[in-house]
Amino acid sequence: MKIKLVLSLMLIAFLGLIAQQKEGAKMQKPDESGFIEVDKAPSLKSQLKPVYPKLAKLAGIEGTVYLKLLISEKGNVEKVKVEQGVKDMLDNAAIDAAKKASFSPAMLNNKAVKVWVILPVAFKLEVEKTVKGRLLRKDELKPMPSNENEEEPAMDKFVPVEKMPEMVNKANPVYPEEAKKNGIEGRVFVKMLIGKEGVPKRAVVVKSDNEIFNQSAIEAAMKYTFTPAMQGGKPVAVWVVMPFKFELGKDIKITY
Repeated sequence: MKIKLVLSLMLIAFLGLIAQQKEGAKMQKPDESGFIEVDKAPSLKSQLKPVYPKLAKLAGIEGTVYLKLLISEKGNVEKVKVEQGVKDMLDNAAIDAAKKASFSPAMLNNKAVKVWVILPVAFKLEVEKTVKGRLLRKDELKPMPSNENEEEPAMDKFVPVEKMPEMVNKANPVYPEEAKKNGIEGRVFVKMLIGKEGVPKRAVVVKSDNEIFNQSAIEAAMKYTFTPAMQGGKPVAVWVVMPFKFELGKDIKITY
């Protein structure tokens, strides 16, 4: 009787270990250089309030610091890196503020997951700034000239924006018949250039589980519409990545 009981307990423990291994195999590890598909992206629980360094104010230094954050399953900031900085004093102030931030975690299949995100932290002098040793009144400040004929950004170029494009309308990609017949599933990551009007101008596959889905994903991506990205109060062209998930027996999953 004791032998049977011990064997039963060992079998239960073994099956439990296998289940844990299978579940762990499905989890995606956060990778700074790759993509992680999530059902819901992290969001700040409260407004970020960085402390503007006094020396930066006196020197008239302003700008937006772009940080890369690793958000844990509990919504805490585990790591902070400067993706694109301004000056050390502003970069450090942005890092200090980000470390104190709290997020709602990213969700995948109703479970919290760890992901990297880009967080812009803006420092802007509202009233005055220093130029050549004296303070200028707000009505003396002149806007920086803009290049209306600026070319489209290169696909690998980092474009700083204060607000990313937001999806207005989407189009469901068609599941290829050949993939259906052969029971093929997979994901396609499409990089899209969203123009100043919020309309996709180009679409390129940057990662794909099976090229059979590529054309369908691109055709759907080009039918999307967005609100444009904004920088300095003006719309700008920017590249974004859109993942498409093809699963048999389910609606095609689109995460943005």
